[in-house]
Amino acid sequence: MNSSIALRVLCCALIITAAQGRAAAPNELLKLTAEQQGAAGITTAPLQASQGSTMTQLPGQVVIPNEQLRVVSTPLAGLVESILVATQQAVRKGQIVARLQSPGLADVQHTYLQASAQHQLAQAALERDEILFAEGLIAKSRLEATRSRQQEAAADVAERTQALRAANMSDTSIAQLRGGLGVASGISLASPFDGVVIEQLAVAGQRIDAAAPVMKIARLDPLWVEVQVPVDRLTGIVTGGEATVPAAQASGRVISIGRAVASGTQTVSVRVEIRNGAERLRPGQLVEVTLAGQSSAGVWGVPTAAIARLAGRVLVYRQTAEGFIPFTVKVLESGVDTTLVQAPFKGDERVAMQGVTALKAMQTGVGGAK
Repeated sequence: MNSSIALRVLCCALIITAAQGRAAAPNELLKLTAEQQGAAGITTAPLQASQGSTMTQLPGQVVIPNEQLRVVSTPLAGLVESILVATQQAVRKGQIVARLQSPGLADVQHTYLQASAQHQLAQAALERDEILFAEGLIAKSRLEATRSRQQEAAADVAERTQALRAANMSDTSIAQLRGGLGVASGISLASPFDGVVIEQLAVAGQRIDAAAPVMKIARLDPLWVEVQVPVDRLTGIVTGGEATVPAAQASGRVISIGRAVASGTQTVSVRVEIRNGAERLRPGQLVEVTLAGQSSAGVWGVPTAAIARLAGRVLVYRQTAEGFIPFTVKVLESGVDTTLVQAPFKGDERVAMQGVTALKAMQTGVGGAK
């Protein structure tokens, strides 16, 4: 607004206020004739019914869902013999991705063979004592002691078998070991599912400790986008609401809304699951997301110029037959031309679009007698 227009509006407001003679109560009718409205340059516009708020250009970052990320690690300390895949390479479930040499694997197999031999002896002793007890040649206490030793030996074999499986030995390899077909010296690491290698954490020739990570493998469909939404713009966003990433032509739905507010930015993290077009996004990528608000009654579009702020309240001036009434509203989303507000309007009202400054001056009693 240039200086001449501002001066004309202010003068009109002072004339109107002088006629009023005092400050108006918060929701008191501001009486104005048609001539006074015209002199103050006040024009009105109808409300626009809204099906909900749509929020654009909200920042977000693409992340991998927790359950779709796996770290492939070595069960025993050893030497990395070879890495068979590279970062960004697609892998299949069960595909060997790395091989290691580990002296510790021989020790694990040796203890398994010892436990297996002890179990066989205990089983044979139990079968013999069961026959002797049936013939009345030994006491029941001896049979029970023999059975206890057999159960202990069986438990030891089960424990050693689990140790071999933890060392990535298959049941077939364990059966071959038990049959005396040789002791394995190498560990093969396999992909846990179909996915993509997103990070390599070890190289060939490197010595690593037990449980050391070798690489990360992820399934990249679907993906999550963590969107940072200002607290005052959360109204209407609900779990299940639609979301899009226009630049990537990707879409999905809101799956969770955070309960904590970031103190520095006063934003809440809203998580979106992208199921359509996830292949066009990359983990770590910064994107802009559009969130569709929930359809709800009581959400209206008003001209942005119709919004006034006074004493901590956000107002629009609703037209009546005798003038205007200040009406408190809640802003859901501010736009250049239109602002979405929440208020109990009926829908047939008109609000002041121009001349809001004059109405605000009249309400506060500027220029009038106190």
